[in-house]
Amino acid sequence: MSRVWLVPVLLLALAGCKDDPRRVENENLGFAATFPGPPKLHRHTDPGPFGEVEWFDMAMSPSGRLDETFSVAVGNLPPGDKGGTSPREILTTYQNFLGYRFGAIRRSELPTDKGPGFRYKVNGPNGGMVEGIVVVRRGRLHHAQAIVRREGDPRTAAFLDDFEVRTR
Repeated sequence: MSRVWLVPVLLLALAGCKDDPRRVENENLGFAATFPGPPKLHRHTDPGPFGEVEWFDMAMSPSGRLDETFSVAVGNLPPGDKGGTSPREILTTYQNFLGYRFGAIRRSELPTDKGPGFRYKVNGPNGGMVEGIVVVRRGRLHHAQAIVRREGDPRTAAFLDDFEVRTR
């Protein structure tokens, strides 16, 4: 008996898998968000406009999609004034960093109860859409971001609209 039929069946099964929304409330990182599926935690240190920043990322990619990601990154801003000292200066520095990475972004301010911070949209480098929220609070930079194939993806709205930065 031939097993050739097994490959198309497995591909169809994987393509048809639905993601399972997961509410994540992480007190240590100070955020809550509903991901389209189960996220994984990653820790890394990267150089950037503020110097070396230790990042804690919770991220997930939908089943079978390597070109879509939903993530929340929380970075502890290092001591000193590199990149700014006030929330406004820090946010401007990070906006410029995003602009350097992606090109011109469309920015809108967050309501006062959600910020200080901003929401942004930018066309992705591979024709997709990148949308995110950046908030500065208590010496931390919180960055929720969705990278999807097209604008208006309902998962992006659900993810970003539900994102909140919490204070301890």
